[in-house]
Amino acid sequence: MSALNPIDPLNKLLAISGVAKECEVTLKAIDELLWNRTVRRHQIALSPYTRRIAGFATAALDGAQMPKDPTMEPEVSPMGSLSEQGLLVTAEADLQTLAFKSEPLKVLARLHTFASSADDRGQPRTSNEIDDPLRVGNLPPHELLQERLAQLVDLIINSKAPAILIAAIAHAELATLRPFTHGSYLVARASTRLILAARDVDVDGLVMSEYGAFLIGRPAYVKAISAYQSGTAEGVAAWIQWQGEAIRKGIEMALQLAELADTKK
Repeated sequence: MSALNPIDPLNKLLAISGVAKECEVTLKAIDELLWNRTVRRHQIALSPYTRRIAGFATAALDGAQMPKDPTMEPEVSPMGSLSEQGLLVTAEADLQTLAFKSEPLKVLARLHTFASSADDRGQPRTSNEIDDPLRVGNLPPHELLQERLAQLVDLIINSKAPAILIAAIAHAELATLRPFTHGSYLVARASTRLILAARDVDVDGLVMSEYGAFLIGRPAYVKAISAYQSGTAEGVAAWIQWQGEAIRKGIEMALQLAELADTKK
């Protein structure tokens, strides 16, 4: 585990029962994936495929169709457009790792330009009227956005906590704040990819936490966000456990894909 800054606000979360262990178990699972010989053998071909699965999966969590064949193009329909947004946001996230290390808010705003075609794309909302496909509710007023986003940026850049924990909190904060009028959840889920890559935990985006979240299911995702919103230690721990499970389920699929590729040699 990384050395911790004594004034790091995430320190107190590591003291919650089960949180540090969840981070350790999940990081170990990522390391085992990346050092797996079969995965390493097929890594070049695997990365674009897992990225595409993740893109379809993140859109599916917002209501789009998860295709059986992720190599297919999205259909021409409103739900197909949502899938296209998911694919574009995910692909762009994998191109923005370096910029994210120093200017995370600018990168998140850029991702949003792929998640929306509205005039305010890339801009934080200025009202409390949003598109909320998950119907999470409990929307923080837009007047609080600037302060909360500044705090989040500080955590992303300066926290010495485990990358798994930073990713979980960033994802939850963005899903709670919903900083954009439309498409906030797509950006929130992409933040996990960005943080794991920027922290050199999963630089090739093989983990597919988006697909893991899809496998766990939308109701469980909403329940986990609501638990985080409660602000209780138990609620935050439940969210972090959910994030860890989503990552590990994505890892399982990545391993299966690598093994399948090996049988086709």
